Amino acid sequence: SPHMKGRAPKIAAVVGVAVLALVLVLVVSPGDDGSAPGSPLVGRLAPELAGTTMSGDSFDIDHHRGQWVLVNFFASYCTPCIKEMPALESAHQAVGDRVHFLGLAMQDRPEAALDLVERTGVTYQVAQDPDSSVITSLGGIVLPTTVLLDADGEIVASHAGELTEDEILELIDDALGVTP
Repeated sequence: SPHMKGRAPKIAAVVGVAVLALVLVLVVSPGDDGSAPGSPLVGRLAPELAGTTMSGDSFDIDHHRGQWVLVNFFASYCTPCIKEMPALESAHQAVGDRVHFLGLAMQDRPEAALDLVERTGVTYQVAQDPDSSVITSLGGIVLPTTVLLDADGEIVASHAGELTEDEILELIDDALGVTP
């Protein structure tokens, strides 16, 4: 009808604002367990994570079922990320095969991310998150973000911001129930 014409865009706008508000609530509000903001997905299964590593190999997080996985989002243009990467590498060396480490360069030029990996001595698996879809699917909103998945692929911990080696190891030990 003619008087409905002007309503469709208004309805779409209201729905859009409502969806955005819901997304913001999910991202900003603390989890049921009182966890910090930025970890709304703790306790949920991680979405599918697959792609191509910086070395051109394919990776699929499903291949690591049965093993804990630490996913770290970084970028060559992120100063805290650059400072954190040697700590991640040290933690990676310290935990050995107990936890699989995966670095994902978010919206970064592949050559810049690869240069950073080489400069910081990172030896764990590194791949791209070119459109930020992976960090978004894991509830991350800032760089760096570190997410720990248990052997079943459930998100057990999420941390926004730079971590020291001790903090990374503590995050892993707390989640695995290991006393240092």
